[in-house]
Amino acid sequence: MVGTTVSLIIRTYDSVRTLGASIESIRAQTVPAHVIVVDSGSTDGTLHLAQRDADEVVQIRHQDFTYGHALNVGAAAARTPVHGALSSHAVLPRPDWLEIALSHIEAGAVAACGADSDPLHAPLTAPVRADARYLARHRYWGLTNTADVWDAAAWRREPFDEALVASEDQEWSWRAVAEGGWIVVDPALLVSGGHRRTAGMRAYHRRMVSEIRALEHVRPLQQYSVVDAVGDWVRREPRDPFISRARRLGRTRLLDAAARWDAGRRSAQGSPSTSRFANGREDERAGTR
Repeated sequence: MVGTTVSLIIRTYDSVRTLGASIESIRAQTVPAHVIVVDSGSTDGTLHLAQRDADEVVQIRHQDFTYGHALNVGAAAARTPVHGALSSHAVLPRPDWLEIALSHIEAGAVAACGADSDPLHAPLTAPVRADARYLARHRYWGLTNTADVWDAAAWRREPFDEALVASEDQEWSWRAVAEGGWIVVDPALLVSGGHRRTAGMRAYHRRMVSEIRALEHVRPLQQYSVVDAVGDWVRREPRDPFISRARRLGRTRLLDAAARWDAGRRSAQGSPSTSRFANGREDERAGTR
């Protein structure tokens, strides 16, 4: 698209039921975007829909998929000064979403995304400017590729880690701001990540464990006992940063606490990490990109 400043990358695998709404939400933006779909072997009609509605479609082999690899392939195909990602199971909730996100990049941010709470689980009421020192203090908080934008020059300096099965977004943000710069987390840019739970409890558990353990090689996990898990399930506000602020005593909070405990248990036992390239395929097949 002539004059377009941003390319949004959508990673797909059998996403025919949701991809149309994702692309439609991009087309409804006040700022035009170049839509790049990176597909990893869909068999359900996703490719046909993408070829009809997206601006560009790139295919990778199913066995080569990782979140970081798909994003790097999409970013390499982009020709704009700003890139971004949108989950094929998510929609941009407001027509000025891209306009707001791009304003943060224009103001000097390396990347921008949304959240509903700060690192201490307090409701987020204004944009947070997170530099390297801030992210070092809040180890499990940062960028999310459910929906975000980033400066293309920053990506060229620091591409996404293709070996990580999960948490490639947080890990990238640490490197992207290491030599200066910041990311912006803005409540106005919040995009629901509820698709992570629609694939079922087992798939959600695997995804959570993978994401938590993917960060181990950079920032080791703290001890987390059964008592800690039960406490985070029943108390009003969870203490562990991986536990969501979902309803106390609810299923989502329980699933988060169980996954956090399981990840810590596996680490303590020295079991092989799920954070590297050869593992974690079940998360991909669950359709939670």
